[in-house]
Amino acid sequence: MRRTLLLAAACAVPALTAFAGTRHLLLDPAFAASSDGAALHVNPPLRRDLVVRPDRPWEKLMISFYLSVLEEGGKIRMWYSVRDTPKTGGVAYAESTDGIHWATPELGLVEFEGSKANNRVNLGSSEGSVFRDDHATDPRQRYVYVCTVFKGGGAYRFHSPDGYHWERDPAPLFPFEADSQNVTFWDAQLGRYVLFFRGWNISKPFGLGRKIVRTEADRIDRPLGIVSTGKGKAFKNEPERDPLIVDELPTVLQCDDRDPPDTDIYTNAIQRYPLAPEWYVGFPAFYRHDTKSKLRNDGRTELQFIASRDGRTWQRYDRSTYVGPGFAGSENANMVYLGPGMVIRGDEIWQFGTGYRTTHGNTPGRVERTDGAIYRYVQRVDGYVSLDFPSTGAHALTAPVTVDGNALRLNLDTGALGEARVGLKTEAGQEIAGYGVNDCDEIQINATGASVSWHGKTDLSSLRGKKVRMEISASRTKFYSLRFE
Repeated sequence: MRRTLLLAAACAVPALTAFAGTRHLLLDPAFAASSDGAALHVNPPLRRDLVVRPDRPWEKLMISFYLSVLEEGGKIRMWYSVRDTPKTGGVAYAESTDGIHWATPELGLVEFEGSKANNRVNLGSSEGSVFRDDHATDPRQRYVYVCTVFKGGGAYRFHSPDGYHWERDPAPLFPFEADSQNVTFWDAQLGRYVLFFRGWNISKPFGLGRKIVRTEADRIDRPLGIVSTGKGKAFKNEPERDPLIVDELPTVLQCDDRDPPDTDIYTNAIQRYPLAPEWYVGFPAFYRHDTKSKLRNDGRTELQFIASRDGRTWQRYDRSTYVGPGFAGSENANMVYLGPGMVIRGDEIWQFGTGYRTTHGNTPGRVERTDGAIYRYVQRVDGYVSLDFPSTGAHALTAPVTVDGNALRLNLDTGALGEARVGLKTEAGQEIAGYGVNDCDEIQINATGASVSWHGKTDLSSLRGKKVRMEISASRTKFYSLRFE
């Protein structure tokens, strides 16, 4: 392994147990149908580990903004963008079993300074994300990468049998420059491909109008038939570049009056949440431009968390920072990004992203000193959003859910000083005898599958198939999700 050991070895974490019941997350504000003091909050990751620094000649300018991750058979595979000069770069490959120690095999595919002894794959553009296309019938097209080919190319699909050897389709998907990390994947819930790209709001000054647009398709191995309206020819000083997406695709997320001035959306990192695939989750990088900077297109970024059932209407919750820049002078002091892909081990979700000492437009600073590092973020299972109960205590009543198991399990954290109780009610709101909130045994625990009992009994088989509401009474508690099993 070429990478310097940065952290102690991760503990072996068992695979997450498969549960029979539906997982109910606190992502829909309507799920907490009523509350007298509890509120939804976004939770930042529990841990941020620096796991990869640039240390090869083809990374000498930077490890660039974008990466994507897949887990296959216990192996974590990562594709990440690299640059050796402001104008040249590509995509490199690494793999790991624990998310901390990364091997970068010499693939022998791309020549760099007269040698193919490097870990680069033959993808000419670095602004896409790799996904495994299990819908593909041709095994030679098992891996897919959709990205812009700059200056007269449009956005193309690349495909590969193994994630190393890539081939570009003969025709572009559409004639636009998406100019960011595009996210494309086969959506098994819809039975279609879903594509999230960068769009532009041309009513704002150029450079301040980035937004997220979406489309879907039955096939992505041929042009989608989307035609430019001609409004997006924004690169006036570079007429050879393709038009930007303006109104050709529906906008699904953009900044509004509640966001700070001079802010737009840079990346999206949207994906299905594997433990509750009816939900899309995203980790957009919000980019606040420094309009006083003498550098072109300059500013800092932070990440927020968003979620949606349909990929079109998104919840932003309390709009708090999910991952922000680090301390001044640190290796992630000014910019952070998160790539698509999750690794679930035990009670943890691992995600990976990049961080930067420099601001967006400070290319001279990266020429002077190599920048960019890769981080592992550790979140608890279902931990992105919680219903938080204050120290003074509060009550909440959920929307109806179907009892599809014989016992109730909760993902919650009461800390040492908090407590929680859960009662069951009918759809009409009548307490179910023997299962009221005052019948519930006190819960004091931090667990992703805490058992609920009423006078020592956990069996709910008599209620199986029925719809119930949960009455939650708690103090100093974060409530993340529930399920039956």
